[in-house]
Amino acid sequence: MRDFLLRELDRVGLGHNTITAPAVDLIVRSADGVLRKARNLSVGCLIEAVRRASRTVDIEIVNRVSMQPHWQKDVDLVNF
Repeated sequence: MRDFLLRELDRVGLGHNTITAPAVDLIVRSADGVLRKARNLSVGCLIEAVRRASRTVDIEIVNRVSMQPHWQKDVDLVNF
C-alpha cells in the first residue's frame, strides 16, 4: 500500500517527501488494506495541508483529518 501511495504522488508530480514516513504509516494503518480509503485519506490530508499553508503532510494533519466524522467507522461512532 505504501508503494501505491508513492506511485500516486509520482502521478501528480509531487515528491515522496510531501507526506512524511510516519504519516504514510498512519494512512496505511487507517485504510485497513483498502486502496480507495488510502487514496481518499491522502487527498483529504493534502487538502488540509493546503488549508494550513503547509508544504508537507505530517502525522498531526493525518490525525486531524481522520478525526472528522465521515472517516470514522460505524463501530467508533456513539449514538446520542
